[in-house]
Amino acid sequence: MGARSGLVLGLAIAAALLLLGRAVTALLVDHAWFTAMGLAALFWEQVIDTAILQGGAWVVGTLFAFANLHAVRRTIVAVAVPSRVANLELTAMISGQRLLAVTVVLAILVGGVLAVPLTNWVDLALLRHGLPFGEIEGVLGRDLGFYLYWLPIEETLYLWSLVSVVSMTALVVVLYALTRSLRMEGRRVAASTHVRRHLSVLGAVVLLLLAWSYRLDAFDLLRQGSGPDGMFLKVDHRVTLRMDYLLSFGSALAALVVFRTGWVGQLRAAFLTLTAILIAALGLRHAAPAVLSRTSLLGNPATRDLDYFASRALYSRRAFDVEGMRVVHRDSGAALLTRVDRAALPTRLSLWDRGTLASAMPASRAPEGEARDEAPSDQPMVDVSPLGWTVVGDRTTALVVRRPVGSSEGWLVSAVDATKPTVRDSQVEFAQTSDDYAGDEPLVGPGLRGARLIDAEHARGVRGVSLASLRARIAHAWALRDLSLLNVDTVAVEPLLVTHRDVRERVERLAPIFVQGNDVLPIVHEGRLYWTLQLYSASDRYPLSQQWQLATGVYSYFRLAATAVVEASTGRVRLVAAPRPDARTRTWITRLPSLFATPGELPPALVAQLPPASESAVAQIKTFARFGSRLEGTVLRQLPDSALVGGTPPPHWIGNDSERLVAWSVPLLDGGDQIGGVVTVSGGISRQTWWDSTTVPRQRWRAVTERMQAALDSARNTMPDGTRREPRIRAGRVTTVMTPTGPLLVQPLLWNRAEGSAIIARLVASDGVRLGVGSTLVEALGRMGDIPMPLAPTAGSGDEGGSSDAARRWYSAMREALRRGDWAKFGAAFDSLGRVLERPPQ
Repeated sequence: MGARSGLVLGLAIAAALLLLGRAVTALLVDHAWFTAMGLAALFWEQVIDTAILQGGAWVVGTLFAFANLHAVRRTIVAVAVPSRVANLELTAMISGQRLLAVTVVLAILVGGVLAVPLTNWVDLALLRHGLPFGEIEGVLGRDLGFYLYWLPIEETLYLWSLVSVVSMTALVVVLYALTRSLRMEGRRVAASTHVRRHLSVLGAVVLLLLAWSYRLDAFDLLRQGSGPDGMFLKVDHRVTLRMDYLLSFGSALAALVVFRTGWVGQLRAAFLTLTAILIAALGLRHAAPAVLSRTSLLGNPATRDLDYFASRALYSRRAFDVEGMRVVHRDSGAALLTRVDRAALPTRLSLWDRGTLASAMPASRAPEGEARDEAPSDQPMVDVSPLGWTVVGDRTTALVVRRPVGSSEGWLVSAVDATKPTVRDSQVEFAQTSDDYAGDEPLVGPGLRGARLIDAEHARGVRGVSLASLRARIAHAWALRDLSLLNVDTVAVEPLLVTHRDVRERVERLAPIFVQGNDVLPIVHEGRLYWTLQLYSASDRYPLSQQWQLATGVYSYFRLAATAVVEASTGRVRLVAAPRPDARTRTWITRLPSLFATPGELPPALVAQLPPASESAVAQIKTFARFGSRLEGTVLRQLPDSALVGGTPPPHWIGNDSERLVAWSVPLLDGGDQIGGVVTVSGGISRQTWWDSTTVPRQRWRAVTERMQAALDSARNTMPDGTRREPRIRAGRVTTVMTPTGPLLVQPLLWNRAEGSAIIARLVASDGVRLGVGSTLVEALGRMGDIPMPLAPTAGSGDEGGSSDAARRWYSAMREALRRGDWAKFGAAFDSLGRVLERPPQ
């Protein structure tokens, strides 16, 4: 071996060792992280399933590649390698053993490359451990678990096989062309007998894959039929499904014919067989169902698909857990829990949704008078996450988590009273991790990247990896490519490394079988900040069901699985399972019981703050509106057009003094455009969806909302001149809340001020018959006659100390006194308004 060959070989060995070391250290780092999280079993599940998938694919891919490459190698008689020594030209012949060794090495490399894409170990884990659903679909007689457990793996294996066969076929053709065994002679392709037989075998394998694809099409037909919205129809059942099985059998038979005719050289017969398969596919699979669906051979077109529509309704209700909705009029205590007394609405109902409240929040670092000393109070802030909702005292309150732009220090948690027309926020303190390392940034939060080194001596309970041992420091320094980790024992007594600090990434590693919700929401309990994230059991392969666009994709099966609760200061993750977990969720609970919080483990006050499961609730509402329920049958309803535009509606809280749950509600309209009832979605441990139908005489939705809009337009005339002509005034969305006397509609008039913030200038409330407009919800309800009109604040009570709310009330008192002609009260209110505006009477 020459010096140059030795150098190349040495570099190749060094590169292989580096890659091997990187892989080994990555496994060690992952094992240490999962062990620190208390879930070492999940690490080994991932390793075993990945080894089965990629290891099996590597072995099968290597054997398939070797068979094809060895067939090509047999056409090579000898390989001559020319060389030159001084003035002598020499020719060296490569031996057959060396060619065989090269073939084996290439086959191993090709098999390894083909195995790389198979990383979906979660599907294999569900196949190995998935609990059966115990429900059989009525068309093919399969357990529903077949579609959610086995079918994803079979589709993965089919796609891998197709890619492998096509790739190897292309490689074989190129190699045969290089060896001149396959060449062009004039206008025809010339091939030796060996090449013809080899390509015939590959052609037969392709036809077997075609037969396999028709089998998968039969299962896919139950998910995506030929009817509206992919509904499975009678023509799909009686014609298309049978054609798929016929074509699958025919393609397998054609594979045998092509193999035999190609082997003996009957190329015309092989060509006719392929042509017949293609024509049969077009005629039987596509043309025949299209023609029969337009005739009455399968029955009366108006009635023949009614049973299939009933099946879709049944499976859709199961898929989206419509039967889990609770009907208020069938539950004696539900009305007291979900219906809000109108007198309590001013403190229970948020006047803001997430979008409008975010626009109303000031952009400064801290609320007025509460800026910290270490940073200027006007430092611009950005939201870390969407707004969270909770109940403080008896008021619906928003939680806002912000951080300075371009800095990780000085995170701020604000509690905003969302029941007032003007936003006032107050800083909420939360526990820090360590005075030495944490600063004001939590260990775990939305969008946090990179590793964080802390001293465990000052931060007990943090879920991180200990770097006390030299092996751990070497492994992490190699895997993370950070040599500074080798000497962390000199800067910390108990060095602890916290990785995977992003909330979504951390939860994804611990619960990869679930689909994550759209929002990471904050909650605060006993001064500690937590992050919540809804997790859903979802699939797009559930048969015979409606498909909805939800969260991150289109799904035919979507149910709440759990809510992830992540402690910001320690990184601990606990999953609070849904009250009615499905088979997939029960599978994960069985495999990893320590990941799920047991009943009573988490503080009740913390669990009560869990947000509503909005995405699964939207799926329930849409399915319920389209297909009804088992108890009442199919009753067509619809959501108002603007009900969910911009996210969920403004929230309110339901319950009593012992249980206060954040909730939101939307109306459902019947065929006459009237409110048929209100759906309320609540948070807490139950995360329940409630249906409260109404029989109160009601007007059409469009008529009521147009009256409310007209009232808001008229209310602009009562506003100061500068704001009446302000172009940044717009009407907000209509919020519907169920009260003991029926649905109540509330709509705000938003004023985006010149400095960028927003306030609610006016509110209109209506029950469909009466209507009231005011500067506050109390005033609007008072003008409806539901509650007494608010009294103006007493002078000297302290409310007038710079409060814009007090100024509004005094102004309303002045207008009321002016309407009644009570000049004494008008003058007193005028003087009090002057004190509020720091213009006392002279």
